[in-house]
Amino acid sequence: MFFKNNRNLPPMKYYRGQEVKFSYYGDTLQGVIDILDFGGSLEHDYHSYDIHIEASNTLYKHIPESDILEL
Repeated sequence: MFFKNNRNLPPMKYYRGQEVKFSYYGDTLQGVIDILDFGGSLEHDYHSYDIHIEASNTLYKHIPESDILEL
């Protein structure tokens, strides 16, 4: 079971509504965190986030915490 194996993950670094920069296929984009995925998706063992960019009305899903920078 996923949660039995990943109980020791650290707390999430970012919060909902926080404006951040993130790396996406070599590009640096800026948006607002919309959804926090503790432990990421089922096949990963790290936190990820869904980030919304208002200008293009696009939601980037499952962005790893390591690809995100605070503003």
